Amino acid sequence: MSKTTSGRKKVFPRKSRINSFNDTRGQISLDFISGIVIFMVTFLFLFQTLTSLFVPFQSSSDEVKSMSDRVAITLAESTNGLANSPTDNNIISLKRAGELNYCMNTTTLYDDMREDLGLSSETTSYDLNVSLYNLDRSMYRDSSNNVVLNNGPVLPQNVNVAQTVRIVYVEQDDEFALLYVRVW
Repeated sequence: MSKTTSGRKKVFPRKSRINSFNDTRGQISLDFISGIVIFMVTFLFLFQTLTSLFVPFQSSSDEVKSMSDRVAITLAESTNGLANSPTDNNIISLKRAGELNYCMNTTTLYDDMREDLGLSSETTSYDLNVSLYNLDRSMYRDSSNNVVLNNGPVLPQNVNVAQTVRIVYVEQDDEFALLYVRVW
């Protein structure tokens, strides 16, 4: 420090680090942002990869469920199914249920019905089981004590089976029933 003529010490102002060009650390804001972006991309990639390793494989569970829902809607609400009228949804006819039961007993008619319902094509083939139950889960029977509708192949043990249950109204007997549609 130098002394002035008045005998005081001359104080030089300190250099402040406001100017980033004189910074000796070698890191600017662009370096910091690019480092954070690389870290986040790596973290997201690892998270995406590692979580997919622990998810069990379910190949067609959603596909089979949507098929089951579509067939149940067709049977309960369409005149191609069990309904007498296109405007009376979920009101089914015992006569049509008997016809469906007969179709499901005959191999060629069963195959044609699966194709009409979209369950069979050149590339895919699904099986179908349709049953009509009382609300207490007993088989629905007509006035002659015959089972109205319980047909299709026997349900397999180790296959993904989708089941849709619809509450329907049986017009001739004036009561409600449960329509079970199973697809696999």
